[in-house]
Amino acid sequence: MILPALLDKIRANLARWEGEILWMYLDTEGLVTVGCGTMLPTAESAAALPFYNKNTFQAVSKSDIESAWKALAAGKDEQKKASHKHAAAYYRDKTDLLIQQQTADDLLDVHINADHLHLKLIYSNFDNFPDDAKIALFDMIYNLGAGHGKTRHHRATGLMAYSNMNHAVNSGNWAEAAKCCFRHGISAERNRQTAALFQNCAATQNGRSS
Repeated sequence: MILPALLDKIRANLARWEGEILWMYLDTEGLVTVGCGTMLPTAESAAALPFYNKNTFQAVSKSDIESAWKALAAGKDEQKKASHKHAAAYYRDKTDLLIQQQTADDLLDVHINADHLHLKLIYSNFDNFPDDAKIALFDMIYNLGAGHGKTRHHRATGLMAYSNMNHAVNSGNWAEAAKCCFRHGISAERNRQTAALFQNCAATQNGRSS
């Protein structure tokens, strides 16, 4: 269980980096996305959400939502290869469809709860970690996905590819975790803040042991 005070911090941290976008847009990989980085892999997944028309404030039919998704997804290749990728704000005036803030919040919480289950599988003592370590790891898994471990024929992916960091985390070596948490494809500031969260844990740990 995630205590309410910690859940609020996790939500705020993710919203800071992922944004809270109420319209469909293409992320940097050209994937249709909405809310706080919630991917919509198919037109059907988009149609399952309660979009409304921002001009009439009326609910939008599933067929209209699917059409909007398909029109947006058609730009995937252009967005993916563009040297100057369109930010989410670019798509605001490209659609009349929006979701409510509560819908975005609900999608975020569903994602967080699913990630919590994965984190407890990767780190057996996860629920006893310091809060700052939990916030850092929730940020990483939200961004990277849980992934899978290395097998004979495939390299590890997602958070599970961070074997050195995961070993450090499971050993309670927060200073080492801070050195091994760098991610490609995100801002330098986000990387710094993640490392700082682990460093906070290390400082507290050293304070207790001194």
